[in-house]
Amino acid sequence: MPGARPRAARPGAARQGAALVSALAGAPFLAGALALRPAWRIGLPERLGRRPELSPGSVWVHAASVGEALAALPLLDRLQAGGRRVVASTTSVAGRDLLRRLRPAIPCHLAPLDHPWCVARALARVRPAALVLLETELWPCWIRAAHARGIPVALVSGRLSERAFARYRRAAPLFRPALARLAAVGARSALDRERFLALGADPARARVTGDLKAAAAPPVPLAPDLERALAGALLFAAGSTHAGEEEAALLALAAAEARGAAPVLALAPRQLARAAAVESAARAAGRRVRRRSALGSEPLRPGEVLVLDSLGELAALYGRAALAFVGGTLAPVGGHNLFEPAAAGCPVLFGPHTANALPAAALLEACGAGRRVADPGELARAAAELLCDPAGARARGEAGRRAALAEAGGAERAAALVESLLGGAAAPVGA
Repeated sequence: MPGARPRAARPGAARQGAALVSALAGAPFLAGALALRPAWRIGLPERLGRRPELSPGSVWVHAASVGEALAALPLLDRLQAGGRRVVASTTSVAGRDLLRRLRPAIPCHLAPLDHPWCVARALARVRPAALVLLETELWPCWIRAAHARGIPVALVSGRLSERAFARYRRAAPLFRPALARLAAVGARSALDRERFLALGADPARARVTGDLKAAAAPPVPLAPDLERALAGALLFAAGSTHAGEEEAALLALAAAEARGAAPVLALAPRQLARAAAVESAARAAGRRVRRRSALGSEPLRPGEVLVLDSLGELAALYGRAALAFVGGTLAPVGGHNLFEPAAAGCPVLFGPHTANALPAAALLEACGAGRRVADPGELARAAAELLCDPAGARARGEAGRRAALAEAGGAERAAALVESLLGGAAAPVGA
């Protein structure tokens, strides 16, 4: 109509338009992610944001995979003990299935893909009071969407290796806004905190809360059939191994036998899909092999190899072992959870690549519970030495247990950080 004023755009419509543009811009990422990571196609409806609708007010805790899911257990337990309702998510199917088995009462699904439509759908169905991300789970779209809805986002047990720090710095335009939106950062160490600050985290919102992996939940006892199979055995456990590390552990087994020890070797690959390849490597080394999934009733004999093709039993196996090797450390991966065997009272060997576990490696080396080896040959010598000295190995293991116990306040500090964001009373658990 001539002379009429143009109608102002409604704020809601503007937001919807911006969301549509963002979603369309992110569509190539979504397609690329599914193409490059076929494993993400498993559980695709969950990854697209589909999950049961929940009553609002839960604390949503997200962990990447199995190791992080185990580390999240004490935090989940403490939040529940404080009267909070909790939900969980993981990036990997294995992590999700583990949490469902260990905490069946906690709703747990795969995390949404980091795309506006996926995260919006998931947030609308969960309606959390807070979102808690573990370690390096910095998903810019998810953080932005939660922030836009007034949901505080916390990062706990936050860590950045030197390599990850350099990578994030190169992608600063993407990650700096995400870090600035975090309501709280609970860093694993002072060095990690400084790295998060350098990337854009608010100094007033960042503190050191410690490593949740030092506060891992007490391991469940070994299953009765596995306990019977290991009865009387001198056990050497190689956990979270990658390609090439199983062969190194097999060399260590032979070196221990050459010095008069008679251990059983347990190989626990980081990825269960590698179990067949691990079994083949052990057979190629002339070993009798049994899979955990086909254990049988006979006890394992000295020199035999157990392939742990199950989830959630490694911590208990460490509790039964005389010596552990933690993988991802001879292979250039950065290392996995060194606190897990230490907390079980087991001395620990690890290779030179510990960028993902620096505080734990330094602590265990300092107290004598951990020993760094340069290569497979040094691993073989160190393993033979400790397996032939049970009393010395036990003393080192006890030193590690005490050191891990002294570091075990991370879950309480992380829970306190989350509670500080929530303010008022906890939502009724039965709501």
